[in-house]
Amino acid sequence: MIRQGVILASGLGSRLNSEGRNEPKPLMPVGGMALIERVITLMQSVGIEKIVVVVGYRGDQIKEYIAKNNIQGVVFAENTEYNKKNGISLLRAREFLDEAPFMLSMSDHIFSNDFFADFLEKAEPKLEKYDVVLSVDRNIEGVFDLDDATKVVTEDGEITTIGKELPSYDAVDTGLFLCKPAVFPRLQDIYDTKGDVSISDVMGMEALERKFACAEMTGHLWQDVDTPSMKNEAEERLIDNYLEKDDSFGFFSNKLFAKSAKELALMLFGHEHFDWNLLSTVVFIVVLLFTAVALFAGVPQLSAVPLLLATFVFYLGKIRNNVRTVPLKNENFIFSWKFNFILATLPAVLETCGTLFVGLPLVVVMFAVSLAEALKLGNVLQRLELPQISDSVADTYLSPSLFWIVYVVCMVILPEWFVGFVPFAYFIFLPFSGEKRS
Repeated sequence: MIRQGVILASGLGSRLNSEGRNEPKPLMPVGGMALIERVITLMQSVGIEKIVVVVGYRGDQIKEYIAKNNIQGVVFAENTEYNKKNGISLLRAREFLDEAPFMLSMSDHIFSNDFFADFLEKAEPKLEKYDVVLSVDRNIEGVFDLDDATKVVTEDGEITTIGKELPSYDAVDTGLFLCKPAVFPRLQDIYDTKGDVSISDVMGMEALERKFACAEMTGHLWQDVDTPSMKNEAEERLIDNYLEKDDSFGFFSNKLFAKSAKELALMLFGHEHFDWNLLSTVVFIVVLLFTAVALFAGVPQLSAVPLLLATFVFYLGKIRNNVRTVPLKNENFIFSWKFNFILATLPAVLETCGTLFVGLPLVVVMFAVSLAEALKLGNVLQRLELPQISDSVADTYLSPSLFWIVYVVCMVILPEWFVGFVPFAYFIFLPFSGEKRS
């Protein structure tokens, strides 16, 4: 089991700085997370307990970010020669590691959330024979910045040649390694001789001795992120990767909402310090205003508008949380999709049978069902041994997107006094689903 990792975060990031950013590259936010935080959390998700982050250029800013965000399990190594090649940074991590194998990653790459786990499964068994295992991608045409990528030549699961200027190659280095400590003496020898050393220098020596293996990661998302333009591409790929892997987005109603939510998510990710809580507050206020107007004007049909907004933000939140490696903490219940749903449909439910004697009890039951989860009463529901609806069925047929379409159709074709039973029936089905819709 791999328990230690190294992240190289000491470089100058010259291409990034040339575009006017006043921060080290590892702190560039991509999909709502700093690059280095994304790599740290991915390492921790596969059981790595100790992570050595090698800092150099503007290292104090990186340390401050880690401390401010209370990211645990990180120790720092210093590389004062950050203007030289990256092998020196790896050397500086040596004193913080034990004699066990370790994972090595660059800090300026993004990976899909399943990348590290799948890589470990493929790579770890190979350490019995090899000193190093590198994750490679054979989809060369899909590499965003191929000129800057490190190329490799492979043969029978081994890497025979590595470098950025290879005339011919059959795969590309994705920036994630498993290494034995045997790489350190080689690094040290080259450094002592030349005063500089790159990781590719050492890997070339490992390849000559047939100690360098590859793990096939073609089809998994990864990308180097050097500039703001590459950041935009990475965010779009992260969203597309999530939407493609979630089968529920093949259903027409989910696909319809997701397409619009994706465009807004990309726009909001572009505002790096955007306050998502502010969005929740604004949506709640708009829903509240529409509900008040619908109630006092006696026009329950207006409820379709705030319900549309709440549903749209629900999908925006799903995209945001799944693009991140760690979802944002749940918002306050009054800003949740369930609360906005009840609030938006309130005029129609209270109009049911034209009397509060029917509508009000329906509202009370809806609140009780929604609060069961908010108050963590899931154990009570489990004791009732309710039959469960599979996630795939719930994501499709209990999806907010499909409900909104059904709700609007019902408002057109059903009597006004009956429409309120539609959201009520929907809420009654929710406890049968394992899907959490907070």
